[in-house]
Parts: sequence; structure tokens; C-alpha cells
Amino acid sequence: MLESGLIISFTFGYLALLFALAWFSEKSAEKGRSLASNPYVYSLSLAVYCTAWTYYGSVGRAATNGLEFLTIYIGPSLIAPLWWIVMRKIIRISKVQRISSIADFISSRYGKNITLGGVVTVFCLLGILPYTSIQIKAIANSFATLQNSGATESALSNPIYMDTAFYLSLGMALFTVLFGTRKVEATAQHEGMVMAVAFDSLVKLFAFLVLGVFVTYFVYDGFKDVFLQAELKDLGHLFVMSEDNSGAEWFWLSMLSMMAILFLPRQFQMGVIENTNEKHLDKAMWLFPLYLLLFNVFVIPIALGGLVHFEASSIDADTFVLAFPIAYNQGWLALLVYLGGFSAASSMIIVSTIALSNMVSNNLVMPIILSNDKLRIKYQHQLGNLVVWIRRISIFSIILAAYFY
Repeated sequence: MLESGLIISFTFGYLALLFALAWFSEKSAEKGRSLASNPYVYSLSLAVYCTAWTYYGSVGRAATNGLEFLTIYIGPSLIAPLWWIVMRKIIRISKVQRISSIADFISSRYGKNITLGGVVTVFCLLGILPYTSIQIKAIANSFATLQNSGATESALSNPIYMDTAFYLSLGMALFTVLFGTRKVEATAQHEGMVMAVAFDSLVKLFAFLVLGVFVTYFVYDGFKDVFLQAELKDLGHLFVMSEDNSGAEWFWLSMLSMMAILFLPRQFQMGVIENTNEKHLDKAMWLFPLYLLLFNVFVIPIALGGLVHFEASSIDADTFVLAFPIAYNQGWLALLVYLGGFSAASSMIIVSTIALSNMVSNNLVMPIILSNDKLRIKYQHQLGNLVVWIRRISIFSIILAAYFY
């Protein structure tokens, strides 16, 4: 639908904008004017929780499983009012004990057990690497869809030197290195990264809301029309509670998401490590659930509208968000929606990689070096530089491993 050159230009232009915003934020912080240290930026940064899966997958899941997709938002929304007690205590413990990651936090509960910290790091790597890979594949797939290639496989089987996703992965790795490893102290705040993630959160929410308005009020004649047409196609079961909805499944998925918002490495990084003032929790307790509510207002209409509109085609429900503007020849809307998906994926990749690189350096590599007399003596006068380079190498390794996964 759109020329690949235009898509590439806007994608790298958006990435350049993130670089500029992060650089400006870092410079402002150095002059004593912190842009990131306010409750609104903090609340938006927590929306790194909403990844490309949220952006594309919520619609896809709603189209197949109905209201069950809400469970990953119910948990965080229910626990958010308790952040003043739960999150504040975690933040205070982390500041006092100079904790830099979820691995540090868990090991500190057991006497700062080094082995436990290493085990947690390995499990986090094994669990998050595939999910990071999904984010990169989402970028590649949406790029291919925007080109109207119609074949996802073609986007994933290009030679590496022709694969835009590869160069975008390198760009995100470079961003993460520049704004995530500038300081040796792992507990230090990353002003530039926080501002970039907060901006990403605004972009993906804005893009999704614009698409929702387009589908609901321009493709259809409002919410009522969407639901009426869905009922005519026998899709009513997707937007009502029924016997097919397992109460136990809803409960456990909600509990799982409740824990995820606190203890996923990227959430711990943004919610705890990057917190500059625990009073920011006052606004985050209601702003973050409000963000999730706004994000989900149009999920069901887009899902039902897609099932009705694309009934005769074999379009994957996960691509409905891009399929609508393409079907109606709305190129600029399609580009906006694509950038929203890119922002959702990139923020998750950047924050998760920073968190994992800190864990790799502090809980895996450095304990090995410090426990070996020869290595400890060899690097004793350059430990700071060594830690920084371990993190930088880890960042590139993690992102490239996710790309090739």
C-alpha cells in the first residue's frame, strides 16, 4: 500500500526523534532541570506494560476468545490502588539496599544470595528473550502488512542485509547503549530512557484511539451499529459473559497479571528503579488504570468490526488494526497505526534489555570475576569500565539473540 522507502523513512525518523528527546532530557537533567521527575511521566512510563501484544494481540484475542483478553488488564487495575502500600514499600527497600533489578530484590530477601540472583537472571533471560523476539517479529510483520505484501513469511525470510527489522534492532540496541549505560551505578535513573518510554506510551495510545474512532464512527455508525452487525453474524457470544468463560481461568490470569505489573523486569525497572519520588505513586494509582481503560475502549469494536468486515477473507485477527486503514486506502492512518505498534514494541525491547543487561553484569558476570583471584586482580583498577562494557555487550547480544530467535 505504501512505498517501503516512505515507511523506512518514518520509522527511522521516529527512532531519531526518540534519540533527540532522550538526549534533550539527559542534558536538562545535567543542568538540574529534570523533565522525567514528575508523576505524569512516571505514570506514562509504567505503560511499557502495554507491548506490541497489547497493541495487536488484544484485538486478535478478543476476536477469538471474547472478553477473556481483559484479564491482563484487570489484575494491574485491581492492585494499582494498593501501590501506596505495596509499591512504596518495595521502592523504599530498593533505595535503602541499593537494589538494581528484580534479581537483586529477590536475592536480598534471602541474605543477598549470589547463586539465587544468578538463577533468577537465567530464568528471566530464558523467559523474556522469546517475548522480545515476538516484539521484533511484530515490527517486521506490520512493516510487511503496510506494504500490502500479504505474506508475513516474506518479511521474515529476507536476507539479513535487506531486512529492515535487523537495522531497527541495531538502532534500538544503540539507543539502549547510549541512554542505558551512561552511568556505572545500576541504581541510577535513566532520564532519557524514561522520557522516551513515556513518549512511546502517548504515541501508541493516541494511534490506537484514532484507529478506534475511525473504525467505530467512520467504518460503522457508532458502537450500537458495531454490536448489532456482530449479532447478525452470530458473534454476540464474544461480548457477553457466558458459561464458556471459566471463572477459575479469569481469576488466575488476573492474579498472574497482578504479579506481572510488579515483578516483570521491565516493570520493576520503571516502577521501582526509575522512581525518583514515591509521592508520584499518588497519581500513578489512578492514571495507569485510566490509561489501560482508554486503551481498551475500542478493542471489542475493532475485533467485532474486523470479524464482520473481513468475514470472507483470511486476514489474521491480529492484523485487524492495520487491515482497516489499508482496506479503506487511508495511508496516513495506516502509517500512524504502524508507528503506534512500533512504539509499543520498541519501548518493551529497550526497557527489558536495560533491566536484563544490569542483571547479567551484576548477578552473573561480575560475581564470577570477583570470585576468581586472577581476574579480580587483573581488573581491580578498571571495574567501572568493565561493568559498563559488560552491559553494552549484553545489550547487543540480547537484542541480536532475540532477532535471530
